[in-house]
Amino acid sequence: MLGDHKELSPKAEKLLEQAKSSTLLVTDIVVVEITYVLRSTGRDRKQTSEALLLVGRTEAFKYENEELVMTIINLLIEINLDFANCYLLARTRREKLGLVTFDNLLEKTYFADK
Repeated sequence: MLGDHKELSPKAEKLLEQAKSSTLLVTDIVVVEITYVLRSTGRDRKQTSEALLLVGRTEAFKYENEELVMTIINLLIEINLDFANCYLLARTRREKLGLVTFDNLLEKTYFADK
């Protein structure tokens, strides 16, 4: 994704070129890892969201929980919450769960939905 490894980047590119449609599963934990790596290398929320959208549009990839990931991406774009809080908010909305948090912005956002 970053093209930053002399040996592994070409291997990854070749894998993508040879993969059939929706054969490379992107699990939720991989989405977390992608987000972590992008943010730790200086990418902002918008760039991170765009990268996750690009993964979703790449024919070879299939998100494990596409609807959940798309909700998280939209939250990352719309609200100044970190990934973990966007994940929590997306899950509580999807599963119609209650939420107990000490994060004021997350709490405000959650109760704005009610």
